[in-house]
Amino acid sequence: MKKYYTSVSEYKLERSFRVRLYVFTVIIVLVLFVFIAQLFNLQLIHGSENSLKANNFVLRNVELPATRGFVFDRNFISPEVSRPLISNSDTFDVHLIPRAFRSKKKDILAFIKYFCKVLAVPKDRYKKIIAEPKFSKAVKSRKSIILLRDISKKQHERIVGFFFDYEKKIKLIPSPKRIYHLGGALAHISGYVGKPSDRDLKSDRGIKRYHLIGKNGIEKQYDQFLRGSDGFRIQKKNSIGLVEEEKVIEEAKMGNNLVLTIDRNIQLAAYKSLYRYRGTVIALRPSTGEVLAMVSSPSFDPNILSGHNRKIRQKHLRKIRRYKAFLNLAIQSRFPPASTYKSLVALAALESEHRITYEPSQTYMCDGKFRLKSTRVGVADQTFKCWEKHGHGRLNLTQAIEKSCSVYFYNLGYKLGAEPILTYSRLFRLNKKSFIDLPGEIEGLVPDGNWKRRIYRQKWYDGDTVNLSIGQGFITVTPIGITLFYMALLNRGKIYQPYILSEIRDPVTNAVIHKTKPKINGDIPLKRSTILAVLKGLRAVGKTGTASSVFNVPGLPKVAGKTGTAQTRRRGSSSSNHAWFIGYAPYGAAPESQVLVTVFVEYGVGGSVGAAPIAREVFRAAFPPGSYARNKPIRKDLELEKRKDDL
Repeated sequence: MKKYYTSVSEYKLERSFRVRLYVFTVIIVLVLFVFIAQLFNLQLIHGSENSLKANNFVLRNVELPATRGFVFDRNFISPEVSRPLISNSDTFDVHLIPRAFRSKKKDILAFIKYFCKVLAVPKDRYKKIIAEPKFSKAVKSRKSIILLRDISKKQHERIVGFFFDYEKKIKLIPSPKRIYHLGGALAHISGYVGKPSDRDLKSDRGIKRYHLIGKNGIEKQYDQFLRGSDGFRIQKKNSIGLVEEEKVIEEAKMGNNLVLTIDRNIQLAAYKSLYRYRGTVIALRPSTGEVLAMVSSPSFDPNILSGHNRKIRQKHLRKIRRYKAFLNLAIQSRFPPASTYKSLVALAALESEHRITYEPSQTYMCDGKFRLKSTRVGVADQTFKCWEKHGHGRLNLTQAIEKSCSVYFYNLGYKLGAEPILTYSRLFRLNKKSFIDLPGEIEGLVPDGNWKRRIYRQKWYDGDTVNLSIGQGFITVTPIGITLFYMALLNRGKIYQPYILSEIRDPVTNAVIHKTKPKINGDIPLKRSTILAVLKGLRAVGKTGTASSVFNVPGLPKVAGKTGTAQTRRRGSSSSNHAWFIGYAPYGAAPESQVLVTVFVEYGVGGSVGAAPIAREVFRAAFPPGSYARNKPIRKDLELEKRKDDL
């Protein structure tokens, strides 16, 4: 039925209404289409992806950091029985959760004040918490605020009661703490742990920001074994971000335990003896290369460096930098070997045949001076003095080592020439690293004519050879390097690689995962007569020579060795000299029963004064009364049988 309009205006109004209705209907249809399309996209196309996002909003994966493995000394039996050198402490930090407070900052401040009052926390601590710039930022960002670190047992008991009433407002977060039971006595071997640097995080070692990783020593060397593997748990949060439920998916696995070759008693004895000086002590088994003790002084406290107190840590770091205490002098320093090098010169002369024919019975006259005639017209002769101003008289090799006569070795070195001495220095690896399992080792320096020409633009002179023959001049060695030469003397030329790690053990089953086997880095063929001659001289040092007053005391086994006094560029009194002693005991016993000790003291006056007394205390710790019985096996090849002068 056709509709009739009463007026034109009515017609226009109705037509306008219909247009609007059509437009509105189209819009509604389009919006519904968009909604349906988006719903299709969310539910079907990206359904699984969005489901994960939703779960991530409600559920949160939280890593469970693994506990680092323990470290024990060579006397290890089991984790339950043996005293660890390095262990962990199960401490907690108390965190405040700002998002649990629905009101403003005022309520948070009131709660902190009440918390400190109940737990008897000093007011200074309360003021420090609210004064920190991080506090305001944490409140705004709703991140946790650390109220207490490393809480004590008494505080833990109080917090447990407090926690039940305010469990949503405070959390006890595990805060693992590394405990170094020997402190500075083992610092250069143990190292310490700390937060990873950006470089560590970028490495492919699987390090995460929350990890504590080794920064030095065995903590760094064997970090991958000590660190363990992390676990993780899933937390379910409510609408305001509080955790309502959590479930452990994978437990963290503790790192492996390490058993070191270090002997706790010898290590402590070396540290206490060296404590007042700047220097180093090394004690090892010459038959295997096992390091029984290694101390460097000044030392540092790894407990402070691994601790949470930033202010105390920074203060300790400034002290460490001032005294260069991070430097492990045993493997990261080199000095003139002084008279300890005379044993090598004697060995080179006895083994070398192309320059001179030399026998231990050959003598030289010492009147206190050695005169080197000049080969150039107009240049005066050089005079090299012995430490004994009035001379030692006529000496053979044994007596020269016993008295540490410089004039004897001036004559010997001059006639022998530099080449054989330097050749044997390289054979005994004085210019190489020992490859001990510690980071940062450096090499010694064995110079020659080419080196001097390159560095000083001068040729090698006879005076350089004379200086070389008593361990002075350009040659410098690391304490571990010269120690390995004496090891070779006791092993008929074999040089074992020194090592500190003995075993890696499973923390649960205690099964041995890895065991270090002795490794030979060098094997120099030496004549038996050469070894006998040098060792006889070394025994004379401890019995009647330069160190006899130190070692001829009750309660010690027979000690053989060599003192050394290295001259330095510092002019003045005898306190400007460095002190060396390298020796072993018991003399004549099988290498398996012997301990080789090296002591170096910066500006220690002289070997018999500054170094030998420290070595004596190390030998006392290594051989307590009754530990070396008379029936200990003796090396028959080193017995000087049927000789009246048997030492």
